[in-house]
Amino acid sequence: MRRQILYISLFFVLIGAIKLQAQPSASLYFTTAFPVGEFRDYVGNTGFGASSELFFFSPSEKVPYGLGLNFSFVSYGMYFGVDQYTDELGLSYNKANNFASVHLLFQIAPHAGSIRPYVETLFGGSYIFSHTDFIVDYCCPPVTMWLDDWAWSYGAGFGLKFLSVGDAFLNHGSLYIDFKVRYLLSSSTEYLDRSSVVLYYDTLEYSTFESKTDMITASIGLYFYF
Repeated sequence: MRRQILYISLFFVLIGAIKLQAQPSASLYFTTAFPVGEFRDYVGNTGFGASSELFFFSPSEKVPYGLGLNFSFVSYGMYFGVDQYTDELGLSYNKANNFASVHLLFQIAPHAGSIRPYVETLFGGSYIFSHTDFIVDYCCPPVTMWLDDWAWSYGAGFGLKFLSVGDAFLNHGSLYIDFKVRYLLSSSTEYLDRSSVVLYYDTLEYSTFESKTDMITASIGLYFYF
């Protein structure tokens, strides 16, 4: 009961903040993801992708925090395997561990200034999927495999916004260049061992890993106040 009262109170506080000063904003980033912890033991390469954020309300003079949603897609790359029978590179032997994520985002930042440092926290999850095609014969359909799972994740980050266009004290219509770094922790999930997939008599055989998928992300992009 106490927890429910706390959640309800928090909800009304946020609604009140929106009514006080609703200043929406949006952003778009290029993102690089670096595996850490046990995830790095199994996936050694760096991930690349894009992310976007939509704030229902942004930090302002009356409300020094913002609340919004973060959407991101990161892929740990295409893998080209070697055909075990011909010992040749299989260009159609493509697979990747892809992360399609959505997080609730909470940010604390100054409401004015040409340079704005900020800290943020986020909570949500990632849909993790891999797709593999292998062309056995170019006259026949490829052998395919699909693998997917879900992982909860949460984390924190910090960043800097630099004014590019607009007024440093009037947010409306202003455009900022935004740099940010985040540390994301996740629940345990199953994902593909990219180097283990082999074609055996027209059947794809594979093995998987199960671990947390913690990562550090670094992003650069544009932040716009409506």
